[in-house]
Amino acid sequence: MNSPLARIVWRLALCGLVSWCVWRVGGLVTMVCTAPLYGVLLAKPLLDLMSEMRHQTRVLVWRPLEGRHYVYRGMPVQVIEDDAHVRWVRAADVRGIIGFTASDGALALTYPAGWRQLGEPAQWHFSDEALLTHLRKENSAEAGRFVHWVERTIAFPARRLRARRAC
Repeated sequence: MNSPLARIVWRLALCGLVSWCVWRVGGLVTMVCTAPLYGVLLAKPLLDLMSEMRHQTRVLVWRPLEGRHYVYRGMPVQVIEDDAHVRWVRAADVRGIIGFTASDGALALTYPAGWRQLGEPAQWHFSDEALLTHLRKENSAEAGRFVHWVERTIAFPARRLRARRAC
């Protein structure tokens, strides 16, 4: 009887039984007096059922993004995790936040193992470690804040997961 739906069914059955007994004893006019009983007994379970339905809807909607939805100061950041638990951050998102001017070719030469095209359609991505290395070379205050966020939110959990999988 833990589910809100089960509580509603039991309380409806109880209300129906009381209404039927009052109808048998006093008739139709006295049975109308049992209407407030329905409101009193069903209000809380109906609210619980609506809350449970809302929660389940949110779970179904957000499940595809679970563990992959990242936002830095209101700007979404696409992060893809591969089989080796390396997290790849989309370069266009980093450019939107930091505004650096390095070209794709220069980044490919600087970070050969940390610069790759991923996704559908293919877009350039930094590996978590290559992104940290690149951001530490930037001199802006925003890059300093962003490197702290990347370290705390993306890179450190990925490192910890890789270390845990290696043991």
